[in-house]
Amino acid sequence: MDIPWALSRFGGLATRSQLRQLGCGDRGIRAYVDSVGRAVRRSWVAAPDADRMAVRAVALGGILGGESALRSHGVWVSHDRGLCVAVKPGASRLPPAGDGEYRIYPHDFTWPTGIRWRADVVSALTHLAPRVEGRHFVASVDSALHTRVLAASRLDDLFARLPSRFSPFRRVLDARAESGIESLFRIAAVQQGWFVDTQVSIRGVGRVDFVINGWLVIEVDGDHLHSTPEQRARDRAREAELVRQGMRSHRFEYHQVMHGVQRCIEVVRALLAAGRPGVVRIGR
Repeated sequence: MDIPWALSRFGGLATRSQLRQLGCGDRGIRAYVDSVGRAVRRSWVAAPDADRMAVRAVALGGILGGESALRSHGVWVSHDRGLCVAVKPGASRLPPAGDGEYRIYPHDFTWPTGIRWRADVVSALTHLAPRVEGRHFVASVDSALHTRVLAASRLDDLFARLPSRFSPFRRVLDARAESGIESLFRIAAVQQGWFVDTQVSIRGVGRVDFVINGWLVIEVDGDHLHSTPEQRARDRAREAELVRQGMRSHRFEYHQVMHGVQRCIEVVRALLAAGRPGVVRIGR
């Protein structure tokens, strides 16, 4: 059996027993490790291009958990606290974790099937939940739903594994959110009692992130997506068309939402208090 092909089936990192199940012999596995591969602890084999963080998690006696597992699945997580290693409770003789690394010991830890070096998305979200603010947890669930690594049908399983205090968060999930900061802003805006519509298509303008109370357009994509002269010109044309249609718009940068969402809410409140502008009439 081709060992590189077998390892690719498991994301470049697999246990020896997994390789044997695909028909790889012990002699071939040893030859591969001695030539181009790598043995991790006693049970794992890594390809040269295996995920570096996953290899480190396995070397520390566990698997990617929490924030680290979610990032490997492509899920947005608000803060980076380091390499999160999920370990089976009671595990012993583990090497010390280094700077920027930490272990968690989930009471319901189980070894995943298939790709075994990271927790599945539901498990990883349950690891994350008690470690972040509620709105940041919602943003990660939104991201998992939007990227379709979490099916809506699995939400029952997710919330059944969380304390009851997390139940209200289910009502504010929105798979349409295309970024974490969209989720953070949306939750804060909804909490004000405003009518918040998401990912709205406006004729002559295109799609916008939010429309609040039917006329205030809010974009939260950040300047890095609007930095070229062509993009800025397109933005000005969109804003002009919104004014012509009797609407108003405002854009927040990433750091404004990420680190000061309540200040953003104060700005929106002031814009709403100023009232809706009139429709511009052109010609007779």
